[in-house]
Amino acid sequence: MPPTPPPNDSLAELAAVLGDDNVRTLVRTYLREFPLSLQQLGGGDRPTRHRLAHSMKSNSRLVGALTLSQRMAALEQRLADAGGPDVTPEDLSAIAADFEAAVVPLRAFVGA
Repeated sequence: MPPTPPPNDSLAELAAVLGDDNVRTLVRTYLREFPLSLQQLGGGDRPTRHRLAHSMKSNSRLVGALTLSQRMAALEQRLADAGGPDVTPEDLSAIAADFEAAVVPLRAFVGA
């Protein structure tokens, strides 16, 4: 059975430059690390939550999870304003739901 091709244009472009195996490693790392970052996003100080939101936004965009990246960009912007709204339980639930929707094709790509 041939390997599953990259599930989106972002990963296809990366695979053209880095190779499928390297992109699969990157996606495996994303699948492992994003849930850990999501747990951390619910605690810690505001600058840490802002940094996490930024990283989660960028990493999501890199793997082609664009809806999730947009959600993280909005949260990042909110957290940049010291007086702005903080992370809410609703935010965490929505992020988790977007992540679960985004990872189905990613998991198929890496065979997870």
